Amino acid sequence: MSNLEIACNDVQQTIFLFIDHELPSEEQYPIFEFHFQQCPPCHELLEHERAALILMQNLLRGTCNESAPQELHDRIQETINSLADSSFTHATSVEFFSQTTITEFTFDGTTSFSVTQEFTQEIRHEFPNE
Repeated sequence: MSNLEIACNDVQQTIFLFIDHELPSEEQYPIFEFHFQQCPPCHELLEHERAALILMQNLLRGTCNESAPQELHDRIQETINSLADSSFTHATSVEFFSQTTITEFTFDGTTSFSVTQEFTQEIRHEFPNE
């Protein structure tokens, strides 16, 4: 086996690392690329896995994006303002953002759900000139 050869089994076990560009070392990429050029079954597997990844990405992009209820935003804002008033006497603004994403996707007959919540808080503080 030359320096540019790798066994199909090794390629197949780490194909996702190759696709995600997460192989342990940069020197491995040319070896994998050479293997894919020389091995039609592994190249076909690579194309299949890339297509599946693109399908999943497209499904996730088209998911439901829901904002938190305004009442929750208001309650959190009141709490933040009260905390800001008591501990940051020079705070000029306090902002809170939240986003909830619920994703439903079906692949090979299996339906999965993913829930992601993102919270962002920004407090801008004005310091007195001394």
